Amino acid sequence: MRKLSALITAAVAAGFIGVTATPAHAILNVRCIDGNGYTEIHNEKRHCFAYAGRMDVYITNVYKIASGNNNITVYVRHPSGSIQPYEMNKGEVVQWSSVRITVEDVEIH
Repeated sequence: MRKLSALITAAVAAGFIGVTATPAHAILNVRCIDGNGYTEIHNEKRHCFAYAGRMDVYITNVYKIASGNNNITVYVRHPSGSIQPYEMNKGEVVQWSSVRITVEDVEIH
């Protein structure tokens, strides 16, 4: 009986070896407050994001993205249909004057 118990314990322990936890995706869509350093995406309203991670979004008619205090990658769909990643460093602002884009993913590094 002891051998069976030891074998079961060893099998259970072996099952946990090699299993890794996935990273937490803590990115949140938060209430915008001026001067807080959040990542901001602008269309008819201002959408703000905080904390590292990646989030699927669908924000249309975007004319401005500000990285805030973050290094970010946003995945945008242009009117032509192509999806392009934009990597931005802390404090960068990208603005489109003649065209509006759709943001489909936000990633804060």
